[in-house]
Amino acid sequence: MSQITTINPATEEPLASYDLMSETKATQIVEAAHAAFLDWRTKTHAERGEHLNAIAAKLRENADELAKLMTREVGKLYEDGKTEVELCAGIFEYAAKHGPEVLADEERVHGDGKRGVVTYQPIGVVYSIQPWNFPLYQPVRVLAANLMAGNGCVLKH
Repeated sequence: MSQITTINPATEEPLASYDLMSETKATQIVEAAHAAFLDWRTKTHAERGEHLNAIAAKLRENADELAKLMTREVGKLYEDGKTEVELCAGIFEYAAKHGPEVLADEERVHGDGKRGVVTYQPIGVVYSIQPWNFPLYQPVRVLAANLMAGNGCVLKH
């Protein structure tokens, strides 16, 4: 099976090698994401928000390790990596705090006096392909909002 190797851009030292995923494995991952989505979509906004806040806390808890990894893998300055981690934690917290209001049902009255409701419902699993230059921020900007909305996500970095 073919492999992909990550290389430190500053030293050209190989960091790790990974087997390329087979089509069968990729299909299994998408199916697992869909199975998780079927449960996740039933969670309330408040329940989802608790999970998003927990993700923010884990990001902060692991900020040093994540920043060092960004430095090794993409050449990002350590302090810039720490800043990126904090930004991402803030994005998850923002989605948790404001998501329930933004995603709340909206009642509308039409000119003839009839009422309608606009409702925001989860749509399924989102497949997100992201570039490498902001290795945490790029995925988080997709993940936080979609998880808050009740969708599942599969990331291809």
